[in-house]
Amino acid sequence: MLEDGTQYDILQGNLYGYKGALFENLIADIFAKMGRKLYYFHKDSGLEIDFVIRYRGECTLVEVKASTGNTKSTKTILRHPEKYHVYNAIKLGDYNIGRTDQILTLPLYMAFLLKEV
Repeated sequence: MLEDGTQYDILQGNLYGYKGALFENLIADIFAKMGRKLYYFHKDSGLEIDFVIRYRGECTLVEVKASTGNTKSTKTILRHPEKYHVYNAIKLGDYNIGRTDQILTLPLYMAFLLKEV
């Protein structure tokens, strides 16, 4: 869904602004191969979540970051559980395993472990 010439740029190692889209597609591919249906959340106000999954029996937000990035939409949704009924999120990226409040941070390669349980 990117413009012409993108494939050539990527194969040449010129990732420019494509890195985020590539990582999101990588996670979408992993989830699809696991048999997960892909759900995305977007609201006119600008809230946007890469993936919404059921993890450990609960609705969980999944954000994919190509670099150290802010999860503004995720934090907004988590601050309003009475409205969205979401209590946890997972951030996948170039990170170590960790947790900050309601957000579990995992390296990208661990996405396959997010099975429905």
